[in-house]
Amino acid sequence: MRNIKIGPPCILIILFVVSCGKEKLYHDIHALSGEGVIEINEGNVRGNIGEIFSKYIYLTASNQKRIDIFGTEGVSDEQMEYVRDIFNNYFNTEGQLYSRSAKRIIANSMANKKSALVFFDTEEQYEDNILQVSLLGYNVQDLYASESLNSGERDASYEEILHLVHNYGISPTLYDYQSQLSEAANNAVSRGLYTPPEDVGSADYDDEYFAAIMECFLGFWEGTDGTFDGEYTPSSKQDMINQDPDGYALIRDLFGDIQPVQ
Repeated sequence: MRNIKIGPPCILIILFVVSCGKEKLYHDIHALSGEGVIEINEGNVRGNIGEIFSKYIYLTASNQKRIDIFGTEGVSDEQMEYVRDIFNNYFNTEGQLYSRSAKRIIANSMANKKSALVFFDTEEQYEDNILQVSLLGYNVQDLYASESLNSGERDASYEEILHLVHNYGISPTLYDYQSQLSEAANNAVSRGLYTPPEDVGSADYDDEYFAAIMECFLGFWEGTDGTFDGEYTPSSKQDMINQDPDGYALIRDLFGDIQPVQ
């Protein structure tokens, strides 16, 4: 039998009261589970995640690992659920050449690489906190409440989530697709169909071009003078078919006739 020492009764009472007043403290965010948005803070999640973020939602890949979505206080629960729906939309569509099994490979890669969407109130808040998040080993993509659902500004959710899916899911696994995407991006630049932002290096042309053809395909820029305010010349599916059939085929091959989340 172990020799158990018991302190004075008054100390036991104090310890009991303190422990009963606290939530369970998790060292691993993945010990938390639930279907909806989970409230987190430094009282129930140890370390930088609990100190910086107040909301958490996730997707579980087929390898049973998670793709995490962390939100700050100013991000609404509706926005959190909306971005998870966009992830599911990317993962669950049936492509012309790539079936849903390819999506499982993509999601598994993202989960293995500890991919996370970090959803901050504003860009300034992201800049103040991203170093602490990066120290935990996450591969992240940022998004802001001020540029998502019901913000009154352009909804960048599809773009930013696609960056995460591309960089940590598609690029490391679908080599032929990635090669075709890079070639199509470079061709679009050389033909004047796509003009990358000045702060984007040539190594990232494919990433930004991918977001442009996705938003164009989804119809977000129809009736305008080009996607991303003319950065990408086509503004509709028909424009893509006529001017950039390679870009159109890339979306169809992997995502089929994908539609926006309703």
